[in-house]
Amino acid sequence: MTNPLPKVLVASTNAWRDNTGISTLIELFKVWDPDRLAQVYTRSALPKTAVCRRFFQISESAVVRSLLRRSTVTGKQVENETGAVDEQAKKEQAAEQRLYGKARKKQSWFLSCCRELVWKFGTWKTPQLDAFVKDFSPDVLFLPIYPTVYMGRLQNHLLKTTGKPAVCYLADDNYTYKPCGKNVFAYVHRFFLRRQVRRVVERCEKMFVIAPKQKEEYDRIFGVDSILLTKGIDFTKVNFEPHKLSDPIRMVYTGKLIIGRWRSLAAIAEALGAINKDKARMTLDIYTTDSLTPQQERALNKNGCAVRGALSLSEVMEVQRQADILVFVESLDPKECMSARLSFSTKITDYLKSGKCIFAVGVAEIAPIDYFLREGSACVASSREEIGQKLQALCAHPEQILEYGRLAFQCGERNHAQEKVARTLTETITEVSRHANHH
Repeated sequence: MTNPLPKVLVASTNAWRDNTGISTLIELFKVWDPDRLAQVYTRSALPKTAVCRRFFQISESAVVRSLLRRSTVTGKQVENETGAVDEQAKKEQAAEQRLYGKARKKQSWFLSCCRELVWKFGTWKTPQLDAFVKDFSPDVLFLPIYPTVYMGRLQNHLLKTTGKPAVCYLADDNYTYKPCGKNVFAYVHRFFLRRQVRRVVERCEKMFVIAPKQKEEYDRIFGVDSILLTKGIDFTKVNFEPHKLSDPIRMVYTGKLIIGRWRSLAAIAEALGAINKDKARMTLDIYTTDSLTPQQERALNKNGCAVRGALSLSEVMEVQRQADILVFVESLDPKECMSARLSFSTKITDYLKSGKCIFAVGVAEIAPIDYFLREGSACVASSREEIGQKLQALCAHPEQILEYGRLAFQCGERNHAQEKVARTLTETITEVSRHANHH
């Protein structure tokens, strides 16, 4: 009989729910035995996943209430959601969503600092939390690093109370001062965040990162040899099939318009003006859940570019399947692009798997663009001029579109095959757990 995998406790922000699109951790832990996995999380939503069966929920709205009434119960063990959600839970979720909606819209660092104060003075270190962790008795802690100080404090609390070995996972720039711009509150927030992150990292045996650029930077900062880990692709179910191009050529973008991304899409719409001058040669469909300002409406609905509204996860797959070119954009604005500098969207692995030509807009300093350039797996434009030039070239030489699709698929096979990702995760965690047992 093979040895069972170590028992892993994950401390993360969101409740795990299959099919929501926020899926990196769920995808990674699909290879685990659900009975040897537990999650502590900090939202009011209930989990609904096949990956795990034991959860401890710390409700943020309860933490807020605990400032006034110290006896408020902020944490409890919860089960996977099966049927209808009770009214009280619905209310809490709605209140929380309003709060996040506001904070996200404004990206207000002042609000972020207020929220940290709530967690600093509210009660969340409870006997219930410690009892849950003790009862589960993990072999290893798995700690994704978030851009919030309170998650760092929660993770450091778990490290201290369990005394168990841990691995951390950095999937964004949640350490350097580069995303702060000139905002004083952002610097204050980052100062306290860095203290918590460094403490977590120093207590972890191994560090996972999500992109090569991130690995180089964090290896230098923390003096570690980090391990690359992204969402895996199941290549047993997909083959590369060159497809027949549509006429006009169809480009598709599915995703958010935040952090200046809409301006990059507007630059594509602008470039389409020249391309489609005599006849329709190329179109761009944008599917997003974001509501648009009048300025965005005007900039994104012209020259064969159109905003089409939101899609479900299965519809996204279908729309991507019918497209000729999948568009990936980051901001070209030097200030804005810093906030996505070291992130690596799960969208990238989905795009590579599709075997479609990827048209990527962004500067070479940010991780996804850096990755596409290293791997030669996308047609990259790093300025407004280049957007027009590269799209004209694809129109003039449509065979390049199919070639880029092949290169994307091969990059996926090379770097993101599911078995390889699963092996990296299980071997690293098993080694950390074994190593601890020998001490």
